[in-house]
Amino acid sequence: MSAVGDDPLCLPVLVELGGALRGGVASALREVIATGAWQQDLGVRREAAHWRHEPRFGAFLEQDLERRRDRGPKREHLDAALLMFPETRAALYRVDAAQCPQHCRAETGTFSEDRHTDDYRQALFGWYAAIQHAHACVVRAVRWFKEADPSDPRRPQEFTQWLARTGSRRGRRAADGTAPAASQEAVREILLMMHAWSPHTFEAMDVAFRKAEGEQAFHAWGGGFEPAGRSEAQAAAEALADVLSPQERQHVRGVMADIESEDVWDRDMTLAKDSALPCTSDRHRAYGTGSGDREDCAKARDRVYEEASRPWDEGADRKAGAARLARFLLGARADRVKAVLTTARTAVARDSMATAPQVWHDSADLLREAREAAGLDLHDAAGHLDIKPHTLQRFEQAAGKLPGRPVSLSYLQLLTVACTQGGHPVPACIPQAFSEPVTALPTTL
Repeated sequence: MSAVGDDPLCLPVLVELGGALRGGVASALREVIATGAWQQDLGVRREAAHWRHEPRFGAFLEQDLERRRDRGPKREHLDAALLMFPETRAALYRVDAAQCPQHCRAETGTFSEDRHTDDYRQALFGWYAAIQHAHACVVRAVRWFKEADPSDPRRPQEFTQWLARTGSRRGRRAADGTAPAASQEAVREILLMMHAWSPHTFEAMDVAFRKAEGEQAFHAWGGGFEPAGRSEAQAAAEALADVLSPQERQHVRGVMADIESEDVWDRDMTLAKDSALPCTSDRHRAYGTGSGDREDCAKARDRVYEEASRPWDEGADRKAGAARLARFLLGARADRVKAVLTTARTAVARDSMATAPQVWHDSADLLREAREAAGLDLHDAAGHLDIKPHTLQRFEQAAGKLPGRPVSLSYLQLLTVACTQGGHPVPACIPQAFSEPVTALPTTL
C-alpha cells in the first residue's frame, strides 16, 4: 500500500484497489447480516452474556470501528464505503431498526459463517488503509502530470481520462480507448476515497474550483480550528483545480453532486419498499435460486419497514415499535407465540369459545384489515395457527364453512397479541373474554 502511495503513476491502481475493497466491504457485510454470522462472533456473545440480553448487532460493528481517526476505520469510513450499495445500506438499517437475530434466513451451505466475518474485517481494514493515501497520491499524480513531457505515451490529454486507463498497446496513448463511463466511474471512486478520509474534501474542491474560475470563495472552517483532514483535502483540491479543464471541473462537480444526493440515509426506508430488492443476500441473487426463497427471505424486513415508515406521531417511539413487531413476528419467536396462544386459550370458558367461529365469520373483513395493519403476514399467521395459508385466506373472505373453535379462538387471540405488540388498537369486534387472557399474559416476545 505504501508503494502505491509513493508512486504517482499508481493512482489508477489505487482507484481499482479502492473500488474492489469497497465492493468487498459491502458484499461481506450483507452476508454477515443475511446469514446471522455476526451472532457467533466472540465479542457479541461475550457482551450478550455479560448483560444477559440477546446478541446486539451494534456490538459487532463497534468492536471493528474506532473513535480515533488514526487508529482504525471509523463509522464515517464505513458509511462512505456503502454509499453506492443500496442493498447493504438497507440491510444495515434493518438489522439496526429491528434489533432481532435474523432478517434474511439465508443458508450458508458449505461456506463457513466465520469466513463472512473475516472477509468483512479484511475488506474494511483494507479500505481504511487505501483511503489514507488518496489525497497524497492525487497530489503526486498531478505534479507528475504537469511536469511530464506531453509526448510521453503514458500521459493522456486530460487528467480524468488517465484515472481510467485500461492498459494499451505500446506507443498508443493510454486514454485513447477509455470509455466515458469508465472515466466517470474512476472519478467517482477516487472522490469517494477522498471523501471517506476527509469530510472536508468536497467543500475544499468547491472553493478551489471557484477560485480557479476567478470567483472569490472562502472556507467555512472556523478560525483557529483545524479539523482532521483539512490540510490534506485543501492540498488535493488546489492541485486538481490547477490541472482540470473547465469541462473536467464541471464533470467532477456533477459526480460530487451525485455522491451527496446518495449520502442521505433517510432514503433507506424508501428503498425497503422497492420490490427490486428482494433480499440482501448474494446467495439469493445467484443463478438458480427460486423466487420462493427470495420472497420468504424478504418477509420479515418488509414488515419492519412498513411499521417503521408509518407517519410519525408525537410521543410514539416508532423505532421501538418496529423492534417489538419484528421480535414478535420473526420465525425464531414462533414457539413463544404458540406457547402464549396455548396458555391463553385454556383461560377462556368453553361456552365463550363456541362463539369464536361466528365472530370471525361476521367480522372477516375488519379482522383481515387489522391483521394487515399490524404487519402480521398471511403466511406467518397461518403458521402460528397450524393451518394452510390458502385456508386462512378463504376463512378471512368468509367463504365456505366456519373455521373450527380452537383455530377461531387462536386467530382472534393472535390478532390481539399482534395489535398489542405493534401499538395498534385491538378490533372492537373481538370480545373482552377472548382478548383479556392474552393481554394479561407477560407477552414480552
